[in-house]
Amino acid sequence: MSAAARFLELKELAVDVIERGGRPRRGAIACVLERHIDFDTEILESFSSTNWQAVVYDALVVAAAVEFCDRSLGRSAMNWGRCFRLRVPVHDPTRWSDRTVTRTLIEALNLLTGDDWHFEFGPRRSPAETPGQSRMEFPQDAEAVIAYSEGMDSRAVDGIERKRLGHRLVRVRVGTKRHDRPRKARPYVPFAALPYEVALDGNNAETSARSRGFKFSVVAAIAAYLINAPSVIVPESGQGALAPAMLPVGQGYADYRNHPAFTVLMEKFVDALFGHRLRYKFPRLWMTKGETLREFVDSCGVEAAKWAETRSCWQQSRQASVGGTRRQCGICAACMLRRLSVHAAGLREPNENYVWETLKAPTFEEGAAREFNHITQALREYALAGVLHFEHFASIRDSVQYDLLKRRATNELARALAQPPDVVADGLDRLLQQHATEWSAFTNDLGAGSFVRKWIDTAS
Repeated sequence: MSAAARFLELKELAVDVIERGGRPRRGAIACVLERHIDFDTEILESFSSTNWQAVVYDALVVAAAVEFCDRSLGRSAMNWGRCFRLRVPVHDPTRWSDRTVTRTLIEALNLLTGDDWHFEFGPRRSPAETPGQSRMEFPQDAEAVIAYSEGMDSRAVDGIERKRLGHRLVRVRVGTKRHDRPRKARPYVPFAALPYEVALDGNNAETSARSRGFKFSVVAAIAAYLINAPSVIVPESGQGALAPAMLPVGQGYADYRNHPAFTVLMEKFVDALFGHRLRYKFPRLWMTKGETLREFVDSCGVEAAKWAETRSCWQQSRQASVGGTRRQCGICAACMLRRLSVHAAGLREPNENYVWETLKAPTFEEGAAREFNHITQALREYALAGVLHFEHFASIRDSVQYDLLKRRATNELARALAQPPDVVADGLDRLLQQHATEWSAFTNDLGAGSFVRKWIDTAS
């Protein structure tokens, strides 16, 4: 095989989702229901309305199986893409094997993850148990659902949109933990948490987690379908939604997890599978996270007072704990955007919220809490990539490639949002200018001696 052929060849994985007692086909690995995909009965009941159908359960299984595949096969250093051949037992194989359903599912996943997906749907050996529904309080006049978590964008946009929609905005909690609801209230609250967890037999082989966008989009769409809501609100602000797709880090594939180009494909899949037409809406797309936070604090009173308790960090506990207490790392891209946004909003939070207590330190190492002893080269590279990502997004309008990038982004967004290109172009220009202003003020405030400023100056 030639070098060129090896470069183009995708790593492959065949996965069979099986019920207890089943066996995978030869050459496929097993993803066993109730072992690798484990449903929480109480949480699943919070998804059970009079509109419950077995297809809802099957959609959750498909989302979980996609996550299992994504985490089970590492990406090649030579080629981002992988090939997955996934077989899933469902209650209605004819429905899932419909050409439109399968095509729209594959189109959404291929764009989102940059992989090559193939599906085969067969019958279940026995039907899944129907969850109880007698205690649920489902709204009758819902206007929208919103994916709700402990993240800053989620809390802020939920507060802002709730002032407009009131009880017609329904939260869909997308974490697997239910800290934000009293235990006695949980059985009566719809969509109390993500109703399943995915476990591998070993450690994750791949950590890029692109399939998370599919998981959250599916769960939100199911909630909208069950209560007949016409829209899903995506809380991401412009920097988090658009920058990862416009400026992929390193040689990575564009990140579409919160991008309208992905959600418009999800709309087609949801319509094909459920017969439910909905729109994923981006009310903060042309605004920065800092502007969203500032509006939340200004307009939502007591509810917004606990904004500092939200969590943005991507890191695991080991990389973000000091003295046995979990913090946020303070230097990953998500934390850097958070710190930028807090600064832009004119707010402050305790240094002790972060492992890297200060970004004004002259060296990367000196910025961390003294008790933290897990400083690694990988963390340093992660931090550097995040800093340069936001620096490049701030300076993109000065790039010789900007006209090409803007034209490509504008056309893609105009199609996805069904808006005129000139409206999209104006919105994009506004976002980029505001980000550049905020980033300049933030980095200038760190001082010339900051390790962050030194990294930027070295890269310039």
